[in-house]
Amino acid sequence: MVERTPKGCEPEAVMDLDHSAPPEDMPPGDNEALLVRAALERVLAAPDFAASPRLAAFLRFVVEATLDGRADEIKGYTIAVEALGRPPSFDPQSDPIVRVEATRLRRALERYYTTVGAEDPLVIDIPKGGYVPLFRPRTDPPAEPAPAEPEPQPAPIVPEAPRPTPTWQRTWPRMAAAAMAVVLIAGLGLLAPRLSPFKSDHGAALADRIRLPVVEVRPFEASGPGAPADAELRAIEEQMRDAFARFDFVEVKAASATTHESGVPEICSGPQSRSVFALAGLAEGRTDGTFSLITRVIDRCDGSIIWSASVDGLAQGTALGTSERRVVHDVAIAIMESYGVIPVRARAQALAKAPGSGYGCIASAIAYIRGDPQGQRGNGTACLAELTRQERDFALGYAVRATAQLYATLHDDTPNPTAEEMEEFLDEAERAAELAPASAYAARTLALVQLFAGEPDDAITTAEKALKLNPLDFDVAATVASVFIGAGRVEEGEGMLMRARREGAVRTNLQDAFLGMAAFMRDDVLAAQALVPQLTLHSAIENKLALALCLHTLGRMSDEREVVGALLHRMPDGAEGVRRLVRRMLPAPGLADKALAALETAGLSREAVAGKPPRG
Repeated sequence: MVERTPKGCEPEAVMDLDHSAPPEDMPPGDNEALLVRAALERVLAAPDFAASPRLAAFLRFVVEATLDGRADEIKGYTIAVEALGRPPSFDPQSDPIVRVEATRLRRALERYYTTVGAEDPLVIDIPKGGYVPLFRPRTDPPAEPAPAEPEPQPAPIVPEAPRPTPTWQRTWPRMAAAAMAVVLIAGLGLLAPRLSPFKSDHGAALADRIRLPVVEVRPFEASGPGAPADAELRAIEEQMRDAFARFDFVEVKAASATTHESGVPEICSGPQSRSVFALAGLAEGRTDGTFSLITRVIDRCDGSIIWSASVDGLAQGTALGTSERRVVHDVAIAIMESYGVIPVRARAQALAKAPGSGYGCIASAIAYIRGDPQGQRGNGTACLAELTRQERDFALGYAVRATAQLYATLHDDTPNPTAEEMEEFLDEAERAAELAPASAYAARTLALVQLFAGEPDDAITTAEKALKLNPLDFDVAATVASVFIGAGRVEEGEGMLMRARREGAVRTNLQDAFLGMAAFMRDDVLAAQALVPQLTLHSAIENKLALALCLHTLGRMSDEREVVGALLHRMPDGAEGVRRLVRRMLPAPGLADKALAALETAGLSREAVAGKPPRG
């Protein structure tokens, strides 16, 4: 669990070491403040900051406080209350909003100074580890970062050496820096065991409380002459176990440590019951020197076999590695994907037997996201909010909630996330990715939210990471492909999405919408024609938007005008709402402009609508 530093204990001052005097070429006195404020206004006028009032408020507060000689007041609490609008009751230990926003702010500044601000004469820098900014001429090298990003847990406070009056030219003495370093190291020592929640005893206890389903991989057996040796079978088992462990929402174990004498795991019953599944395999040798691997999945709680399949023509010896990869690929797709036999059965059991459990809450939210009937009773966000309040280090709870909230705003009566809502979704998604850096689901969620938040470059970087974290999760790949389309890698994303679907990825309305937009961007008449029937069936606002663009590609202008008119009628703020949704889904440079130009020809502007003659 990531602990937050209490008020007054942040290690900001460490960051100003070795900058005890302003650079020689910086003008002294009031001119320095004028230069800094001019640099600040240039930054705040950039697109990233103009589109994010929270980031702009954060940056303005820390800069102005430093220039006013109040650097010692730049704490997590004061930033939250004075810049981010949190109430005076704000608790930095339970709400990581300041640290999350600081991470986003550093990224935005880095982007600015490598793009539109590449020629700025003065750089505003907020080094990792604190919130007090540094100001340096472009010729100065960047400040050395602190050893680590996380804020420490409460630790014995080492007395600080006396420090001078805080101004942006003067910094902490070296004795205070040494003392703060001791505090930082002590805090990190306390924090280290908690950073990987599913790789420790703490993680196992969390999985128990959430009641995640358990998947056991039993030792594979050999049968008949020519069957693989035990060492080769153990290698396949290990590959299988490692591949399964990359999937989220399950706890993977070796052969049963939870079985009692009756053969039924103890955790199948009682108030904390969980679903338990076992994978078993039998390798049979063939006369041609190959072997077949028969695998089956057993529901340990009732003893039923819920899936069985045979992978034939597997080779041994030097070709065993290829055989291992083929087996892992085929079995993982069948049983571990989000619509594989294990997740489907586990979610159904949770919804039927324990809907109020942590996993039941997640199952309800996933059903809503997928459009399943079980999810129509609610989107699960309230339940997830309570879950993450109780289990603050359950990363996947934050990730699922961010996804469900994003989908809810697309599909409610006002289908357009506001800037404030997007900031909230981004907070949740970034928190999930920070808590679970090895989670492909958390990464794909963050990438999707970054896309809708107008950060296409960050979205692509995060999406590529998600692919690497679990190359066998094709539902993750399908979401990544959608992100690629919206972020400007249209052809690549379209091809990836089609491949993911061939591998079994679940088809979603949002994916269909991005495919329709890709067909429009590439002026692909055949793809647009194939998508029109499916998009026509969907009621979701993003699908109607994609339908209008596909009709434009096909030259069906009358039908396009009809769809655009329906969009204008549905959006509370009319044409501006449509434009905002287009820019959210297509934030890459040029894409939104192209789509909006097409929609304008179909009467998007109110003036154009008023001037159109009635049909018929």
